[in-house]
Amino acid sequence: MKIAYWSPLSPMETGVADYSEELLPYLTEGANIHLFVDGYTPSDSEITARLPWHHASDFEEVDRREGFDLNLYQLGNSSYHRYALNAALRRPGVVVLHDLVLQHLFLGLSVERSNVELYVAEMKRAYGERGAALGRQIAQALGSDLLVSKFPLCERVVERSYGVLVLTRFMQRWLRRRFGSMPVGKYIGRAPHHYAPPPPLPTQDVSAARNLLGLPQEGFLVSSFGLVTRAKRIEQGLEGFRLFARDRPNARFLIVGEVQKGFPIDSYAGAADLAGKIIVTGRQPMDRFYLYMLASDVVLNLRFPSTGELSGTLIRTLGMGKPVLVSNTGPFAEFPEYTVARIDLGPPEVKEIAATLELFEKRPALRQAMGRFAKEHVEETYSLRAEAAAYLAFLEEVLAGLREGKVAPPPPFEQADLAAAITATLSDLPLGDTFGLETVRAALRSATEDGFQ
Repeated sequence: MKIAYWSPLSPMETGVADYSEELLPYLTEGANIHLFVDGYTPSDSEITARLPWHHASDFEEVDRREGFDLNLYQLGNSSYHRYALNAALRRPGVVVLHDLVLQHLFLGLSVERSNVELYVAEMKRAYGERGAALGRQIAQALGSDLLVSKFPLCERVVERSYGVLVLTRFMQRWLRRRFGSMPVGKYIGRAPHHYAPPPPLPTQDVSAARNLLGLPQEGFLVSSFGLVTRAKRIEQGLEGFRLFARDRPNARFLIVGEVQKGFPIDSYAGAADLAGKIIVTGRQPMDRFYLYMLASDVVLNLRFPSTGELSGTLIRTLGMGKPVLVSNTGPFAEFPEYTVARIDLGPPEVKEIAATLELFEKRPALRQAMGRFAKEHVEETYSLRAEAAAYLAFLEEVLAGLREGKVAPPPPFEQADLAAAITATLSDLPLGDTFGLETVRAALRSATEDGFQ
């Protein structure tokens, strides 16, 4: 089985790059894999020594020479995946959806490039007149995260695929409900997200880890990992920590990762009652990332609204044997109760966070027990070898379906249907000094020549 594998890789700063580089050595045990990247040189020497890699622009030439059986596309909700989305729409294959909601990906390909019309057309195609109206609202930054999450914009890429692979039961159920009547509904599979054991660390001792990282030895360390966004409920986490830390001068809230532009972290870090208690590290290399996990007492991994994804940092943290507070919703509710501390959404959320932190602080034996159960569950359920086996079995199933004629060809992807959608949408948009003939021509040219690139 010869596979063309499309995914961001290092040095691209995205969790999907880490995910692919951890998984690829195991996939190669059952498939001949070539990597396709978006015009840069991958920096992981172990991966490039093991696997041939190519620029996406060279695919046609490489395919003629190699004769790939399938294209496999890793798709997430960020601009790192635009080249893979563009290829997946034109060359059907198997898509791995890391997020159900691809709104940020589509917005980056349209609105952020001053092409609102293309985005509105895609919303209209997926959701009709209501979608067009909501698209104009979202394009003007008037849509909340919750509103955006209800209109995922994954429809076109699902329709254009032979099969879709997801990482959570939540996403699998959603796709089967949405697309069950379509031919692709026969090939919606799941491969549980893997746990990659940490790289060799200089210590396995919590106290030594804190010393290496310059963290206080005494006190209670609460941590959050990954990109800081409002959807990760960091504000609620900080408010809960604020209640918890009122009479605990040695408590610290550690943010390991980048802070999204516009997030008001300075207003918390500068608050009198939190002065010196919030530590922001920025993005860290993987070995230090795990070292910060080792140094932590408790980890927050909250999420709402959910885009159906399973947090890679959650799996890593549980695998490190740390107790984690999660939102009691979506894929996070799939974990056994004894492996995570579930926090309900709604008005009591902040007080529940504070109370749970207090419980864990007062009962170290409970922390240790939950961490041990979490580690055992992750090692048993989320192994790299098991995930790779699920991938390979699914790819073989899709290939067998193609050979036997059981997979109906996806609907044709014609740039003309985007142009027609834009033309229809023009009647809904106000014409004026800022929206004239040149704008119409530009929109049509973008749809017929470039599309989502």
